[in-house]
Amino acid sequence: RDADGDTMAPGAMHTVGVNGYAVKFSPFNPTRVAISASQNFGIIGNGAQIVADYDPLTGALVEIQRFHTRDGLYDCAWSEAHENVLVSVSGDGSVKVWDVAAPPAANPLRSFHEHAHEVYSASWNIAGARDTFLTASWDETVKLWNVEHGVSLRTFAEHAYCVYASEWSPHHGDIFASASGDCLLKIW
Repeated sequence: RDADGDTMAPGAMHTVGVNGYAVKFSPFNPTRVAISASQNFGIIGNGAQIVADYDPLTGALVEIQRFHTRDGLYDCAWSEAHENVLVSVSGDGSVKVWDVAAPPAANPLRSFHEHAHEVYSASWNIAGARDTFLTASWDETVKLWNVEHGVSLRTFAEHAYCVYASEWSPHHGDIFASASGDCLLKIW
């Protein structure tokens, strides 16, 4: 159902040339969705950050933006402070910040290169500092970022294997969790 309680028609869209890895609804626009995608199931090849709008009356999903990357994308997270900004994480270890309202040539707005291996998870802080987000990587770290800074604010390096996910608490802006291949769930 949409914001008015009306039934929404089911929709579908082909992510031509790439396989979807993550999908996230916009916290500002109830009909906007972001899809992080990779060629060849993320094993090898390029990636794309796709943004689509959904028409609740017809069920049509219309691609409004596609940003190409040199490596696969595994996850994305919408900004909690800026309605057109999202971040995506890549198999080449980079973290990219996109502005959906800007043309492809103006994107990415920023590209961070601090992780040593694939980055697999992104989570925007929804309960605390809404300009901060986390990334989790196969380099065994979680990093805290602010879009305006050119470097990460902090690195959490207490896992002993790939970190597959990190997620902010929706209730406490200074608490997050991480899950790793070292068989540990950590609350930070």
